[in-house]
Amino acid sequence: MNKTLKKCFGGGLVSLLSVLLFSFHLSAHAEVDVLRLLIWEGHAPPQHIKKFEEYIKTKYNRAVKLNIKYVVGSDDFFSSVRSRSVDLVMMTHHHFKDERFNYIKNKLLLPLDLSNIPNFDYVIPTLQTADYLSSHGNVYASPVSQGPYGLVYNTTLLRREPQSWNILWDPRFKKQYVIGANEYIYNVNITALAMGYPRDSISDFDKLNNIEFKHKLRQLTTNAHSFWIGVDKAEDLEGKSLATSWGDSLCPLNQGGESWKTAEPAEGTLCWVDNYSITWALKDKPFLKIVAEEYINGLLSTGYQVGQIIRKMSLCPVTTNINDQLTEEEKERIQLGTPNLYNENRILQHSLSRRNRNGLLYLWNEAMKGIRLEPESN
Repeated sequence: MNKTLKKCFGGGLVSLLSVLLFSFHLSAHAEVDVLRLLIWEGHAPPQHIKKFEEYIKTKYNRAVKLNIKYVVGSDDFFSSVRSRSVDLVMMTHHHFKDERFNYIKNKLLLPLDLSNIPNFDYVIPTLQTADYLSSHGNVYASPVSQGPYGLVYNTTLLRREPQSWNILWDPRFKKQYVIGANEYIYNVNITALAMGYPRDSISDFDKLNNIEFKHKLRQLTTNAHSFWIGVDKAEDLEGKSLATSWGDSLCPLNQGGESWKTAEPAEGTLCWVDNYSITWALKDKPFLKIVAEEYINGLLSTGYQVGQIIRKMSLCPVTTNINDQLTEEEKERIQLGTPNLYNENRILQHSLSRRNRNGLLYLWNEAMKGIRLEPESN
């Protein structure tokens, strides 16, 4: 009798454990997978995120939640990537092979499976093969948007397009312009351009570390009305005459009644390419890696490139299959078809040596001494 009871009890226990394990397996798959993004502000519109989450649920029958966090400076990515606290990042081109980080060499990023990103085929060919995004035949980043650190102007207050960066030092516009607080490399660069330094010297600390240059850079900071942080917003520029801008504020400004345009200074304009990469945090998470690649593919769609990048953010697209969807005004604004634009007018920022980067930061910190970041009263 005891043997029978033990046998029944044992069998019941095994059955109970089987049910519990099966239930745990089901509940595990019923949980929501979380994809953690660290990106620039403005690049994750709620309607796009919601639509993408619904798309993944329909296609894979698994719920995914996108956790979005924003950075205020380009150097803010490294600690999060290294600690595996983020899965998908949006970094500017010159950071990938920066000797401080060496994201690719140190295996902090995963190669992209381009079969999951078919829209990559439409990326501008020169960007597909850009040195910064590949290594040993693998592609580690996909361009998503591009544009200038531009000189923008309020056409209501300035009837003529500025022809030089030196307009920021014109006494008439003292306290009438806004610049990026954390963009020390670009701010040093435009100061060097304004002083006539050759393009290959605008980030050379040894050549810029002199009294004349320091004085010019100090004037840029002390004569500014205020500073924007992270990305320029409409409220940062409203009512001002001039600004430096990634382009994010232009659509809201124009829609709000102020007409702003981007100038083409004779000295040239610094430009950037923003890219999405998958971090090593997803090395052992194949499903989330596919989700991340699906997300990148969506950012390269004509709908996102035209609807969000061009029309919502006033940035420049990275794909070539959108021309028939653009208005003539939009083609003119992004200078589609302008001959030799990147060869003659644009200056693509290179990765800097540790000495030059530290030197440029030193120059900027010196120029910013005593400067308040809060807007001054009008």
